[in-house]
Amino acid sequence: MYGQIFNVIGPIFVITFVGYILGRANRDVDTRTISSLVLFIATPSLVFSTLTSLEIETATLLKMALAAGLCVAIAAVAGYLVLTGLRMSWQTFLPSLMMPNSGNIGLPLALLAFGDRGLVLGISYFFVIALLQYTVGAAISSGQYRLGDLLRQPLIYSIILVAIVLLTGVRVPVIIATTTDLLGGMMIPAMLVMLGASLARLGVSDLRPAIVIALARLGIGIPAGLAVIWLLSLSGIEAGVVFLLASMPTAIVNYVFAERYRSDAQQVAGAVVVSTMLSFAVLPVILAATYWISGVSA
Repeated sequence: MYGQIFNVIGPIFVITFVGYILGRANRDVDTRTISSLVLFIATPSLVFSTLTSLEIETATLLKMALAAGLCVAIAAVAGYLVLTGLRMSWQTFLPSLMMPNSGNIGLPLALLAFGDRGLVLGISYFFVIALLQYTVGAAISSGQYRLGDLLRQPLIYSIILVAIVLLTGVRVPVIIATTTDLLGGMMIPAMLVMLGASLARLGVSDLRPAIVIALARLGIGIPAGLAVIWLLSLSGIEAGVVFLLASMPTAIVNYVFAERYRSDAQQVAGAVVVSTMLSFAVLPVILAATYWISGVSA
């Protein structure tokens, strides 16, 4: 069991560390360019390629999407209560408690832990988180919601195309299938390198709120995942993927929006760093729990 867990988390650590070294060595790793590449090209391509080439039932896809939405909703309510009780700014920190890093860390873990089935289920969960990050998350940080933010996300059009393919049964042309497969293939390693490089540049300006948010993200995400598994009667790999992705640390994109709209963005940066480090520290335990919940032998 421990050998399998090491085989899963090992590549995550190694690729993230490569990005960290590049970031610390000032090798001109342009994380904004990588981020744009991932957001506008790699992510929509991987979503389209995976959901149209690997077998997944429409009901399963919708169930995983619903699970993601419910996890975020539960985290939003719990996070608001925690922040209010601690008298911390909910506009600054609520997105960090709501939105887990189900992309940079979650998808590679789902793939390595459960193979192609884990990846397709993970993407069915992840695309909802990604859409909410760039709409609801941005709206909370900025204090205003704009429909245009959603319409400008290539991911939404990728999902529409996936729906058309699944509902009509139309065959995707080989040239499109191959192209999206190649473009989507760079998403996971690019996201891990970007994660490492970003961690190398982010600082912890105030340790107390960083520790509070890191512990709260883990303390909210795990129960939220378990609650949704119970509510939707999930089992097997579906349950494992939901638990795994719901348990992830706060996403770096939360800092991106905080930097754009909030004066205390450095506190969010600290929360991202500490939350990620905490998750890495307990990742073997989370992964072991994931295997136990899914009933899959490690």
